[in-house]
Amino acid sequence: MPPAPARERVDQDLVHPRKIVRDFFGFATSQYIVRGLLVLRGLVAARLLGPSAYGAWNGLMLVLDYGNAAPIGTMQGLDQTVPPQIVTGDAARLRRLKQAGMFLILLAGIVYSVVVLAYFSRTAGQLRSFWGLTGIGLILLATLLQNVAGYHMSMMRAHGNIRDVSLVFLIQAALGAGLGIALLPKLGAWGLLWGWLAGTMATLVYARWRGHRDVPITPRASRDALTLLSAGFPMFAYAGLTLLMRSLDRVVILRFLGTEALGYYGLGVMVMGMLLYLPDALGYVLYPRLLRDYHAADGNPEVIRDPVERSMRAISLVLPALCAIAYIGADDAVIWLLPKFLSGVPTVRVLCFAAAAMGLGGLSAIVLMTVQRPRVMVGVTVVSVVLGLTLMIGAIHLRLGIMGVAWATLVSYGIHSAALLWFALGNLHERPGRRVAFVLRLFAPLAVAIPLAWACNRYMILTPDHGLVSLLRLVMAIVAFGATYVLLMLPIGRGLGVREMVSELRLPGFGFLRRLGRAPDGTA
Repeated sequence: MPPAPARERVDQDLVHPRKIVRDFFGFATSQYIVRGLLVLRGLVAARLLGPSAYGAWNGLMLVLDYGNAAPIGTMQGLDQTVPPQIVTGDAARLRRLKQAGMFLILLAGIVYSVVVLAYFSRTAGQLRSFWGLTGIGLILLATLLQNVAGYHMSMMRAHGNIRDVSLVFLIQAALGAGLGIALLPKLGAWGLLWGWLAGTMATLVYARWRGHRDVPITPRASRDALTLLSAGFPMFAYAGLTLLMRSLDRVVILRFLGTEALGYYGLGVMVMGMLLYLPDALGYVLYPRLLRDYHAADGNPEVIRDPVERSMRAISLVLPALCAIAYIGADDAVIWLLPKFLSGVPTVRVLCFAAAAMGLGGLSAIVLMTVQRPRVMVGVTVVSVVLGLTLMIGAIHLRLGIMGVAWATLVSYGIHSAALLWFALGNLHERPGRRVAFVLRLFAPLAVAIPLAWACNRYMILTPDHGLVSLLRLVMAIVAFGATYVLLMLPIGRGLGVREMVSELRLPGFGFLRRLGRAPDGTA
């Protein structure tokens, strides 16, 4: 066992603000590369397959998405129990928890596969008619392997190894997307499936190689499995409901409008997923640090208030701007790349801002997870799911099509995030008056970005086409939006500490930022 000073130094390194900033930007960068590769795969697949077959691929991905939730709280239980055990240094207890987690993941994967195969063997739907039981079986295998790889990544993250976690994501995206694109011309949608399965296998091999010291692979049934489930199930209930909320629109469209409509709608889902990786990456990196700080302070939420509020303010400013740029460029991008999908452009625009509405909810959720308020999270999400489903079904019955479903998604996401944010601030001991002001402050950039993006697109883009003039108008519209948005947001962004966050990265050429932040006597 290392001496106390060494352990203290390691713990300080894990939670040092500079490491948090570096891990976030490193992980966020890798995630945007990952999402970029997946978007490239999606664009190529949509262009070659057309709306119907592309919709069938999106439908198959729902099986994968729901399969990721099959361990019913195991991952969340590991997130809750492993970091405190690392701090206390109980190696035997730590290993038992990890082995119990592996046991639960394998068991849940097998049960989920049996249930899904039994369902599709008795139901003749659009997915089975396209993929057959073979395709469904292959995606179930990929789901099981991906969950095992996710177990490795969760443990590596708990031990502070964000770098290898980022590389694991990159490997799966690079191989899965690259092979999928290469196989598309000969195998069609099946090429996407085989490519993703191969990428998942490679991901697991790399994760095992890099994490073998900290991640036991041998499953073990023990009472620790119940500990994991009891600790993680409340968080799983929220995560499962959030997954349902994020995928409910696709389920409704697949059920009532078919695979072709889902293909058009899937274009907006792809863009929204790209935009959501910024707040998701921040939450992924920030959550274990908040847990450590919170437990080290004996459950005092005051210690996590400053990093949480700074993170929320940064996301609230940056994400709407990115959404607006995607909104402005949607017409031209689809005309140039996917002319068969022009019918999906209006939904792309709405779902761009749905991503901004959802982003603050994710960060609020990690606060409530940290302070252990799962009932609040579950209650808010249940209401949001019911509201979203009601609005979507209403849109279908009013014959508003996928556009109506997209607006229902935006409204339900916004209400969900505002409610979670209200309760999160309350658990950080914020007074009601300041909570109201802070919620309004965080949603103000989105309220400004939506009409500003509409105006720039309406009065500067005019009619998109393939020519150079159209490209110049697009660039001018984006520049006009950016300049106006920055000027309007300067008062809201004041005091955020952007200079300090950039200087913490120690990027080449940015050393002068740290010097500017020092007094003449050299103090900070």
